[in-house]
Amino acid sequence: MKQIEEYSEKLSVLIIEDNQGDFVLIEDYLLEKFKHITIIHFKDYASSINYLQNSQEKISVILLDLHLPDLVEIELINSIIDYNFQIPIIVLTGHSDLAIAKSSLQIGVYDYLVKDEIDPAILHKTIIFAINRSGFINQLEYEKSNYENLFNFNPQPTWLLELGTLRILNANIAAQKKYGFSLDDFLKMTFIQLHPKEEEQAIKQKLISKDDESTGSHFTHFLNDGKEIKVDIYFRKINSISNNGLIVQSNDISEILNHIKTIEIQNTKLKEIAWTQSHVVRAPLARILGIINLIEMKTGNFDELLFCLKQLRVSTNEIDDVIKKIVEQTNKSKPDYF
Repeated sequence: MKQIEEYSEKLSVLIIEDNQGDFVLIEDYLLEKFKHITIIHFKDYASSINYLQNSQEKISVILLDLHLPDLVEIELINSIIDYNFQIPIIVLTGHSDLAIAKSSLQIGVYDYLVKDEIDPAILHKTIIFAINRSGFINQLEYEKSNYENLFNFNPQPTWLLELGTLRILNANIAAQKKYGFSLDDFLKMTFIQLHPKEEEQAIKQKLISKDDESTGSHFTHFLNDGKEIKVDIYFRKINSISNNGLIVQSNDISEILNHIKTIEIQNTKLKEIAWTQSHVVRAPLARILGIINLIEMKTGNFDELLFCLKQLRVSTNEIDDVIKKIVEQTNKSKPDYF
């Protein structure tokens, strides 16, 4: 947390106050407590807004009177807050305005001061607390924005679910594009509705179980157009002050499974080819070899015929060796995908 001395060197205060006497008093208190301070003063709402929209000065805090010539009370506060200047606002009020001042805290005002009770110490303390609180809130908003960006721009379909009911609380852009549902459509659904009936119990058991599983499991998901895809589901439980939930992510594995199926079919065909080579092709070869044996056993002077038959035997043996090698390689080969 920043120290008071740091702010005393570079404080810039906008006072919106139409009562000149009240302004002078507040100005004196500020000058007494802060060493180097810039004080900007306007007497009406319109001039103040014009300055905030166009000035390069970084305003540290706004001190706002509830009764201005052109706007008053809650309407005045709402109008300034709507501009989202991200500047802490401290309301200056009279005794009769306490109910309104308290209500203003609910709509974004950081604090309120009763004019008759203001002194240098109270004003100093209130301003520093407001600035520190503003810095803390802005940091939370920044981190929240980062989280929302990580969630929304994650390339994988991702959902935020309510723990127990599995009602969809949020769905990122990738989920909306992949599944064809708008965010409003998703917010009316539970995550179970993306699954077929036969998988409902399994996905409930997986997501609601006490085990914080992050590994994927195969499930079926329906897209908005009725198409089915096979997915792996990953999830992580999250805890917050308001409730508990789940971050769930899906990974479409339809193409991978189809590819595996294609490989299995190809392997089956290769085995059939190998069987054909080892049985169907080798059978006639065996008969050829048998015939050659019969011819060789015959007596006669058929030297040339015998020479040819011997060459035929050599060629046939070569073919047989080639077939054996093909069968051996087919049995040993496995896809690289496993």
